Amino acid sequence: MFGKLLIANRGDSACRIARSCRRLGIPMATVHSDFDRRAAHVRLIGESIRVGPAPAADSYLDIDAILRAAAAVGADAIHPGIGFLSESAEFAEAVEAAGLVFVGPTAETLREFGDKNQAKVQAAAAEIPVIPGGPAASADPAELAEMIAGMAPPVLLKAAGGGGGRGVRVLEDTSDPGEAIASAMREAQNAFGRADLLVERYLAGARHVEVQLAGDGSGDVVHLFDRDCSLQRRHQKVVEEAPAPNLPEALRQAILDAACRLGARARLRGLATVEFLVRGEAFFFLEVNPRLQVEHPVTEMLTGLDLVAWQLRIAAGGGLPLAQDRIPSNGHAMQVRIYAEDPADGFAPTTGSVRRIDLPGGEIRADLGIGPGETIGPHYDAMIGKLVCHGTDRAAALEALRAALPATTILGLPTNLHFLEELLAEPAVLAGSADTGLIDRRAAAAKPEDRRPADHVFAVAGGLALLAERDGPDTDPWTRYDGFTNWRLGRGGNPPGRQPALVVEIDGASAEVAFSAIAPDGGLHVRVGETGLALTLEDMDGGHYLASFDETVLALRALLDGGTIYLSGPFGAATAHVTPYVRAADAAASAVEGRLLAPVMGQVTKVRVAVGDRVSAGDIIIIQESMKMELRLTAPCDGVVAELACGEGDMIERHSFVAEVRPLDQVA
Repeated sequence: MFGKLLIANRGDSACRIARSCRRLGIPMATVHSDFDRRAAHVRLIGESIRVGPAPAADSYLDIDAILRAAAAVGADAIHPGIGFLSESAEFAEAVEAAGLVFVGPTAETLREFGDKNQAKVQAAAAEIPVIPGGPAASADPAELAEMIAGMAPPVLLKAAGGGGGRGVRVLEDTSDPGEAIASAMREAQNAFGRADLLVERYLAGARHVEVQLAGDGSGDVVHLFDRDCSLQRRHQKVVEEAPAPNLPEALRQAILDAACRLGARARLRGLATVEFLVRGEAFFFLEVNPRLQVEHPVTEMLTGLDLVAWQLRIAAGGGLPLAQDRIPSNGHAMQVRIYAEDPADGFAPTTGSVRRIDLPGGEIRADLGIGPGETIGPHYDAMIGKLVCHGTDRAAALEALRAALPATTILGLPTNLHFLEELLAEPAVLAGSADTGLIDRRAAAAKPEDRRPADHVFAVAGGLALLAERDGPDTDPWTRYDGFTNWRLGRGGNPPGRQPALVVEIDGASAEVAFSAIAPDGGLHVRVGETGLALTLEDMDGGHYLASFDETVLALRALLDGGTIYLSGPFGAATAHVTPYVRAADAAASAVEGRLLAPVMGQVTKVRVAVGDRVSAGDIIIIQESMKMELRLTAPCDGVVAELACGEGDMIERHSFVAEVRPLDQVA
C-alpha cells in the first residue's frame, strides 16, 4: 500500500493510526515536540523525528518541519491524524507538492469545508437546511456587533476556521457583546490562526447528530450510519454513541441522505463527518469535519470496520472497500472521553504527572494516548483517551460502559472519570433523550459546597499517611514534629485528642485531622474538624485498600508519594496533600484576603489592570490560556490592585500567586 507512512500527530490519535498500520504491515514513523520526546506515541511507533519545541505552533503545526521529518524517514505518505494540520488545505498542497500522498481529502475539499461559512454556503446549495444567522464570517468586532444587534437572543458566536468548541460563545443577553466577541476572537486566533467569527441563532434544547461519510474522490460516497454527540460541555463532546437513539426513521434517513448529497457534491476523498443539530422533527446543517473524528471508534464497533484502514486504502487509490448495501450495522456502541480536567471547577483543564492507570478488562476498548509516568502539560488538548463499549442494544452498551468506569483508575491529577459515572446515571441519558445543554445545566445547578470532599475522604487520606508511617521503622515517627507530643502509636482505642495531628488539603479545601492510637486490628478513631469517625484501614497489596466506617466498606486504590496521596474510590478521584499540624501560634497567616492564585498552569495572554487601579469583585484581572482554552481570573473583592506578579506572555504554575487586590477598608 505505502512504503512508509509518517504519522504527523501525537497522543491517542497517533497511537490509533499506528495500530492499523501494524495490523496492515505498513512501516511507519512519527514526530514529536521537545515536550513529547518520551510520549506514548513515540514509544509505541518506535521511530520519531523532532519537529520543534513544545508549543504546537512551533512543532506539530510547522509544515516545513513535518515535511523534513517525512524526508528524513523516507516516507511516501503522511497521515495528519486528528486536529493540528488534519484540515489544513495548505498542508495537503505542500505534501502533494513534495511528491507524497496526503491521507485525507483534497486541498480543495479542505478549503471548502474548513471555512464554516463556505461550508454553510455549500450545504444550502445542496438543499440542506442551515441555521439562520449573519450573512458571512467577519473579524471586525463592530460588524459582528451589528449582526448580533439584528438578532433575537440567544445568539451563538463561533470560530469560522476550527472546531472542538474553541472560539464559541453563547450570548443570552446581546445588549453588550463586546467582551464576548473579543474573547471568542482571541481564542479562535490562538487555536486556529484566524479570528473571524460566524453569528448564528442558538438552538437551545437541540440534539447533535452526525453522519460518518467515506468517498473515493470521484463522487461515489457512502455513509457508515449516524452518531449522537449531544452530551457536551463548553461545546466539546464528552459522550458519543451510534446509532443515534430515539430518532424517527424517516428523520434519520433524511439526515443520512443530506450528508451523502453534500459529500457527493464535494467529490469527497477519504473520510468526513457531516454534523447537524436536530430539534423536534427539524434538522439543520452545522459543519463538516473532513478528517478522522475522535468519536470514530463507536462507528467501528457498530460496523466491525477499521476506518483508518479505509482512509489508507482510499488514499492509495484502492477506492471504497464496500458498497452502501454491504456495510453492516450491529447492535449499539457508546464511548466516553476521559479528560484531565476538574468538573467541579468548571471543567478547568489540569496538568501534572499520570502516576497510575488501571483499565477494565473484558471486551472494553480503551484508546489512550498517555501512559503512567507521563506528564500532561498546558500545550495540547486535555483529552487522555476514550473507553468504548458495544452491546446487542443500547441498554447493553450503556450497562457495559457504566460498569467499566468504576473499574478505571487514573491517579496523579484530576480527571472527569467520576463525573462520567454520575452523568451516565442521569435520567435523560438513560432514556436517550439528552440535548446539548444537559451538562451545562447540570453544572449551573451545582452548589459551591458540592466542591468540598466529604469528611471520610479527608479521614482516609490522613489514615493512609498514618499507615505509611506505621509501616516504616519501628520507632515513633511523630516525635520529630513539634505538636505531636501528646499522640503516640500503639495499642488502644481512646478518642483522638483535641490537638490535630495532620492537615489534609484536597482540591483547595483543607481539614484538620486528629487520631486516636491505632488498635491492633488497624482501627482508630478519627476527628475531621468537629466530626468523629471510626476508621479501619487494610492494605490489600498492589495499591488496593479497604476502608471501613462502621458498617460501610469502601474499596480504594491509592498511591502514596511522600506527603501527596492519590486516591480513587466510590467518591471519585482526589489528590491529597498531607502535612504535620502547625500550631496557629507558630504559623504565619495561611491566607491573605484579596490574593489571587492561578487555577491552572498556563500562559498569561492579557493583563487587564495595573497596580493602583480600583476594581470591583468579578472584574477581569488576568486572562490565562491553558490547553487552548481561555480562563479569566477575576477580582475576589472590591479594592485596589496592590501587586501584580506576572506579565503578558509569562508561563505560570498552578496555584502560583499572580495578583493581590487590597480590600477598600485596608486602603489608606
